[in-house]
Amino acid sequence: MKRLGLPVFVFLAGAVLLAGCLSGPDRPATYAVTGTVTYLGEPVEGATVVFVPATKGAASAAGVTDAEGYYELTTYTAGDGAQAGKYLVKVTKYDIKPPAGRKEQRFVSHDAEQANYVEDTNPAAPPKNVLPAKYENETTSGISHTVENGPTTLDIAIE
Repeated sequence: MKRLGLPVFVFLAGAVLLAGCLSGPDRPATYAVTGTVTYLGEPVEGATVVFVPATKGAASAAGVTDAEGYYELTTYTAGDGAQAGKYLVKVTKYDIKPPAGRKEQRFVSHDAEQANYVEDTNPAAPPKNVLPAKYENETTSGISHTVENGPTTLDIAIE
């Protein structure tokens, strides 16, 4: 009987340790933050909204707008929001275009890919932010937001 007790104890101790590991890291609470981004009154699709903590110790949060300009912030997992606190906000939208004259080919053999390779002597221009430059930096954007211990909304109208 005494021999049976040790394996059961080891099994239970392992189960407790495993349960602790699977519960995830201890993270500060986050709260839903949503809103819209408009530029000259029109929704902006594909804009990146970044909340930069005004005080040290908090994590930043970010989201990308959909076709209606709607975003929701993420800190740790998709859509979980932001930690409570004050944030400075920056918004960017880069006009990223694929190189001209290129067609995507799928399921091409290595030999066929090498035969079709053409060196790009005219590299693409770097992407350009299509929103006013002042919104590209959290210290010049003029946008701030305080996340309370609950869901909040921040609609951003860029003129």
